[in-house]
Amino acid sequence: MNIAKNIVKFRKKKGWSQRELARKLNVQPPQINRIESGKYPPSLQLTVLLSELFEVSLDHLVNNIEDDFAEVKIENQPLAQRINLINSLDEDEQHVVMKVIDSMLTKNKMAQLIQEGVIAIQ
Repeated sequence: MNIAKNIVKFRKKKGWSQRELARKLNVQPPQINRIESGKYPPSLQLTVLLSELFEVSLDHLVNNIEDDFAEVKIENQPLAQRINLINSLDEDEQHVVMKVIDSMLTKNKMAQLIQEGVIAIQ
């Protein structure tokens, strides 16, 4: 897991320079350089802002989850049944379920990253 490489990838995908990203985040360009080079972990607040700017989930930003997911076999039957039921919900209801799931996963991932020192609390 290398958040620095992911930040570079998503910044370039947006077509932004380090200076442009720094301006959008209201930080100095050298700070972006230190983060992208892996010398300085981004704060939790900055990590959240980056995910919003890049329009990706925190998990995607931190873990570089690819958009094309391979087929997943769910062996936990109750979980598989619930996922099938989620497919029957309308689009707005599915969006709400996804937000709840994302929030729970993000909370757990952020706690893990803070503990590992990948991101810093300021």
